[in-house]
Order: sequence, then structure tokens, then C-alpha cells
Amino acid sequence: MQDIHITEKLSAYLNHELSKEERQAIGEHILLCESCRKEHDEIKLGAALASHLKRADAPNSAWNDIEKALDGKGKTQGSLIPQFSFFGSRAFIAAALLIGFGLITAVYFGLAGNESPETAKNEPIIQHTNIELPQTVSTLNEIVSNQNANTEVSPNIQIQPQNANSNVQTFPKVNPIQPKNRQNEILPAQIILPSWNVETIAGNLTLAEKGKLTVGEFLETNSNSRAKIQVANIGQVEIAPNSRVQLVKTNSNEHRLSLERGILQAKILAPPRLFIVDTPSAVAVDLGCEYTLEVDAAGNSKLHVTSGFVALERDGRESIVPAGAMCLTKKGKGLGTPFSDDASAEFQKAVRRFDFENGGGEALQTIIKQSNLYDALTLWHLLSRTQKIEREKVFDALAEHIKPPANITREGVLRLDKKMLDAWWTEIENVWFE
Repeated sequence: MQDIHITEKLSAYLNHELSKEERQAIGEHILLCESCRKEHDEIKLGAALASHLKRADAPNSAWNDIEKALDGKGKTQGSLIPQFSFFGSRAFIAAALLIGFGLITAVYFGLAGNESPETAKNEPIIQHTNIELPQTVSTLNEIVSNQNANTEVSPNIQIQPQNANSNVQTFPKVNPIQPKNRQNEILPAQIILPSWNVETIAGNLTLAEKGKLTVGEFLETNSNSRAKIQVANIGQVEIAPNSRVQLVKTNSNEHRLSLERGILQAKILAPPRLFIVDTPSAVAVDLGCEYTLEVDAAGNSKLHVTSGFVALERDGRESIVPAGAMCLTKKGKGLGTPFSDDASAEFQKAVRRFDFENGGGEALQTIIKQSNLYDALTLWHLLSRTQKIEREKVFDALAEHIKPPANITREGVLRLDKKMLDAWWTEIENVWFE
């Protein structure tokens, strides 16, 4: 990785003030640079905290007392600021700092107490006399409608309650219309649940709340139906027949689906790591791209990227998959190694044997023998997935296709020096997208 960092551009990047080309370049840099990625996450967290601060105006009497105290004119009865002869104006400054710190601390710990920012909050209980009052609730993002639990579900596309074992936060179900209440009866506030718009492509589509997929619920297609889901305001996902997906989370910092089985096609235009798809065998992290993700009945997955990058992650390991490449995962066996979608059948078979069938040195020898320029993607990933003797063979094969940059050494790469590996990756990336 280059020593040049892009921290001064991160604020503009998060505020969508840069061109598409600059956003793509910064997104790729964040993917590889741990320092800039940490700075990016801290700025995003700070923006989220600041968005929750509310303005509150002080009463006029308070400001009058403050001005008198600063001017040394003494304090009237009931003044908010005591007079200290040995502190003077310093007492006021210290008190203001303490009050400000207390407000920020309260906001921070108030946010930390919630599992996710998108969780809807109950309004205070309303007590009334024979009056129907509309129930409202505030959310951090765009206003969304809650599910109507009484609507009939179609046989083609179904919205189902979450499983008992799911990690998704449970929301209570409520009817959008509250019945009339007797005198002094307590009326609980109505919950408005975060949701995404759903459009029918084929078959019939009747949802619990028409055209909405709510957090924690499943969308399931049969052999005759297809659907398109609008991912907040950052893109869309098309759901193929015989698929089952769940909306796990949606807020300003993260939009997350779970694909249990079937196929989805995603087209996302957003900063890296904002859209995520869970599968039984890996997590697909979008870096601003288009891709197809398939999960079979056993929980194994296949990723094919057609634009940008996707990072597949599992148990601390990561596979970076650029446009024109594929990657397989196996439930219980982890991530596979990315390979070009133009790689020979024999090369792809050897990669699968190495990753999932204990192919070992024999499979690695086939990979090296069959490799060409665009198989440098696979060889680079294998540097960190082989032992020292085999790593030397991988290094030599990769160096034949793409010469190492001048600032890296054979010894550094063999000991998996991160800066050297990142620098070589940049060269591979440049060749890949030529």
C-alpha cells in the first residue's frame, strides 16, 4: 500500500461531495489501508452522534444573568451563576465546559444503549377521555410505514415472521388503526417499523403491508415469482425465483440483508461497507458495485462481480473480488480463493480442490502451471494461504506475470509484510482494469 493517505478527503467522501471516480479511488484505498479505514469509521461515528444533538434555547432571564456576571455587575436574586471572588469569570467558563461535556456524554451513552440506531422508540403513554389520537414515533432515518399484520399473504411472494433463533431485533406488531378507548384507558404508542419498498417483477405480489419489507421479516419467492427490493436510497436488489431473504437492518450507517437460499442481483451506488449481505457461509461486503450472489440448499455460496469490488469475509479472513472475478464459499469450510471468470476449467477445478478438498501441493502445482496474467489475482491471495516453502513457489509464479514494485522485497513478501503485499496488489489491480 502506498504511504500516501487520504484522511483530508474523508469528510467530503462521507458527505457525497466528490466525483464518482474520486469515490471509487478512495473506496479502494480504504479497503486496503487500515489507518484510513479507522479514521473513516471514527468520522462516520462522530457524524452519527452529532445528528442526535437537539437544539434547546435558554430562557432570556438566564442570558441576562450571564451578561451581568461577565460584566462584573453582581448577580440579582435567583441568578443561575454564583459569584466567586477567587474565580471570577473562570468559574463560568469551567461550568460551561462541564455542562457541555455532560451533554455530550449523555448523548453518547444514550446512543450506545441502543442495539441499532434504526430502532423505533415508543412515545410516552397517552391518557385521554374518549378521544382518538394519532400515535407517532420518531426515527433517525426516512419515515417508513409499519406492517399491517391483518393483510393476507399471497402464495407467490410471502413475508414471514422472523425465526425464533434469529439475531434480528424483534419489533412488536401493532395495527395502524387504534380502536376507540374508554375513559381513562391507557393507549400505547404505535410503532412505525423501518422498511424497504418491494416491487413485483413476475407473479402476484401481496404483502402484509403492500409493497413493503419490514426489518426482521422474510421475503420468499416461489418458482413463478420474482421481486425487486429498493435498498433505501443507495440501489436495488433483484430476487430470483425460489429464494428467501430477510431484511436484517437498515439505518444511515448500514443496510443489511440475509440470503438464506436462492439468487440475488445487487446494484449499489454507495460508499464502501454500507450494504452487506449475510449468507450461511460468508458475509458479502459491498464496495460500490454490481454482483450476483447465489446460495444453494446446503448453504454454500458463489459470488460473481460484474462492476467494482466485493469483499467476502469469514472468521478474520478476507477475499477481495473485483469485477470479472468469482469466489466460492463452503459452509463449514470457509472462504475460497478468488479467480478470474475467464480462468480455464482445469484452473478453477484446482482452486476448488486446494480450498475445499485438501488438494495441497498437487492442486497448487496445477494452479501455478495453468496460471496466466489475470490469474495473478488468485496467486496474490494464495501468498497468505500457503506455508513458507509453497509461498516461495507462489511468489516466483506471481513475479513472472506481474513484476514486484521497486519498494518491496522477496523476504518482506514471504513474511507477509502488509505494506508490501498492498503495494503489489495495487500493481495487480492496475493490470486487471487495463
